[in-house]
Amino acid sequence: MINSTKKLLAEQIQKNRQRLLEWHQEQIRIAPPPIYCSVDLRDSGHKVVPVDSNLFPAGFNNICPEDLRNAGPIFRAELQAEAKRLGIAIPQKILILPEFHTHNLYYVENLYYLQEILADAGFSVKIGWQPAPDPVRLTSATGKELMAYPTQIENGILSADGFIPDVILLNNDFSGGYPQHLDAVTQPILPSYTLGWHSRKKSTHFHFYNELASEFAKIINIDPWLVQIDTQEITPVNFNENIGIEETAQAVGKILDRLNIEYRIRKIQQRPFVFVKNNSGTYGMGIMTAHSAEELLHLNRRVKNKMSVGKNRMNIESVVVQEGIPTATLVNRLAAEPVIYLFGGELIGGFLRTNTEKGIEENLNSQGMVFKKLCMSDLRESDPEVTDLEVVQSEPILELVYGSIARISALAAGREIAFKKK
Repeated sequence: MINSTKKLLAEQIQKNRQRLLEWHQEQIRIAPPPIYCSVDLRDSGHKVVPVDSNLFPAGFNNICPEDLRNAGPIFRAELQAEAKRLGIAIPQKILILPEFHTHNLYYVENLYYLQEILADAGFSVKIGWQPAPDPVRLTSATGKELMAYPTQIENGILSADGFIPDVILLNNDFSGGYPQHLDAVTQPILPSYTLGWHSRKKSTHFHFYNELASEFAKIINIDPWLVQIDTQEITPVNFNENIGIEETAQAVGKILDRLNIEYRIRKIQQRPFVFVKNNSGTYGMGIMTAHSAEELLHLNRRVKNKMSVGKNRMNIESVVVQEGIPTATLVNRLAAEPVIYLFGGELIGGFLRTNTEKGIEENLNSQGMVFKKLCMSDLRESDPEVTDLEVVQSEPILELVYGSIARISALAAGREIAFKKK
């Protein structure tokens, strides 16, 4: 069902489509988005915002088959644009460098479909593997097989089994640190390995996102609160050593105070809450909810342990306190959130993440999650509630809204990349 906030956003986006297109192209010129990314969205009914962005997305196996078929040409166009920006010839060969583990069979499934997309785009593709003396046969959750080949670097050229790529595509977030021998590689590496979670911060992303969302809101003449998300960084922290907990509690209190004011003004009946998140992490690890500052001051040992270690057992040294966005999206009565995939600044598809064990205020990227395909064709279905709005009568409302917000997040990732290069 399309709520009033989405109706308003869709109507204003459609009215100002040409101005938005010009603004979007200008932002791409200033700071191009990464070659690919995925964006986790939350739609509360009173606002639509991203809550996470991954520059090395997995989960291509969860994208609708029709969208997968359409993804190849989009990737090719984006890579050609990137090659032009880099001043290199149009690539013909791509080597994928993945996460180097085989126990997650669904991740292998993701690699299979990512390789298929690139092959459909007309590229010659292989998967590299480190460290391994011999080729490795990978088997996915549904029995699909693919080969990964050991890599080597000679005179600055990275190759795999004699395959010399023009471009290296990373599908590894290097949350535990990146292999420093990549510094010697002369071929373009996309996205840059310097933006793995070993150095990237969510707080930086949301700083740039909120700046861009403010510009977006001004263009379409809406209240920026509808598309912004209140976020504050706290560094350093060590929850097991009680370092930074008091500062985190103070940040929780300040954000909740601001939310209480906004909720009263907007007559929102829900009780506000916040997420406290690992500032450099993924896989839904190192995250908790809080409805008061006092909750942070009375954490039990289990929660402190949870908030002290992220992916690959890396210590959590920084967190963000972020406005909690309850999800109004339900699938079979389960809380759900859309995840949108982009190549450059173009949407290619996505899915709905649901969770059998979590509610509308909780982190859904955790044990019990289930994926439902979210086809672009589904997003383009008209909603009977908006037939009276001539301006959006035949427009893809959810694609307009979710797609626009996801694109802003991709642009924010582009600003992260540009900021890193300075």
